[in-house]
Amino acid sequence: MENIWPYISFLLGAIFALFLQWTSYRLSFRKDQRREYWIRKLNSYQDFYHQTTQLVDLLKAKSSVPDNVYWQIISSARKAAYDAAFYDISHPKQTDKMKTITLRLLQILQSKNPDLEKLDKLLKQIEEIQNNFYKEEKLLTKKNA
Repeated sequence: MENIWPYISFLLGAIFALFLQWTSYRLSFRKDQRREYWIRKLNSYQDFYHQTTQLVDLLKAKSSVPDNVYWQIISSARKAAYDAAFYDISHPKQTDKMKTITLRLLQILQSKNPDLEKLDKLLKQIEEIQNNFYKEEKLLTKKNA
C-alpha cells in the first residue's frame, strides 16, 4: 500500500494539472472571442462611416461618380450596415438607420441631381451614428475596466 501512494498522488496531480490547463484555455478562448467580436463590430461601424461619408462628399462636390464606383461604395456600405446589425444586436434602431441611409443613397443615384440639403441631413445622421457608437463603446470600456 505504501508503494502505491506516490503513483496515485502523481496521477491525481496530473489530472488536476490537465483540468487547470483546460480551464485556462477556455477562459483565454472566451476572451479572444469577445475581442474578435468587438473588433468586427468596430470595423463594421467604421466601414459604414467611411464609405458613406466618402460618397456623400463626392455627391456634394457635384463630381461625376461612375455607376460602378457608386455601386461598389453602396454595396460596401450596405454590407457594413448588415454586419453591424449582426454584431450589434443591442442597438437595432441604430443599425436599421444605417440600412435606411444606404437606401436613401440609392434613391439619390436615381435622381441624378442630388439635393444638397438632403445630403447634409444624411451626413449629420451618419456622424450621429458614429458618435453614438463611440460614446456607447467608451461607456462599455469603462464598465469593464
